[in-house]
Amino acid sequence: MIKTQAGGPSFNVELGRRDGMVSQASLVKGNLPEPDFTLSQLNAMFAKNNLNQIDMIALSGAHTLGFSHCNRFANRLYSFSSSSPVDPSLNAEYAQQLMNACPRNVDPSIAIDMDPVTPRTFDNVYFQNLVSGKGLFTSDEVLFSDPASQPTVNDFAKNSGDFNGAFATAMRKLGRVGVKTGSQGRIRTDCTVINS
Repeated sequence: MIKTQAGGPSFNVELGRRDGMVSQASLVKGNLPEPDFTLSQLNAMFAKNNLNQIDMIALSGAHTLGFSHCNRFANRLYSFSSSSPVDPSLNAEYAQQLMNACPRNVDPSIAIDMDPVTPRTFDNVYFQNLVSGKGLFTSDEVLFSDPASQPTVNDFAKNSGDFNGAFATAMRKLGRVGVKTGSQGRIRTDCTVINS
């Protein structure tokens, strides 16, 4: 598992999952959080799948790996509000680094690491970044700025064991979402293509 190779927690994955018969980009909208979501929107989306706030925060920690295209967060740099074009919750130095990497009208293929400190390691530095104002998305930074979720972020930032345990628990719960049984779906012989 890539998470383990990058230093993340190890956990058992439940087997016996069937694959869907349809895969369309249009079905994704409304099922994945947007980068500008508030804490309430995040909690509501995850609750639809029986995941609680701690699960949601732990799963957001997956942003310790990966990248985002500039257009997904440019509003935080150039058009946050009429009184402040730059999101004031962003660390000023980090905001400047982002503006240097993502100038206005940048090539849409340009991407930025989600974790500016340890982008190739699955660790709790993502949460330390949030405490320091270095959350790339609004939906990342709100986890620290909202008093309802801040204690969990502080805990995960200080205690990698708590984060890893919560992440493994949330991943097991996520693996139980939308499980197909009986004649629903099929078991693919090659996971990258639908059986012919």
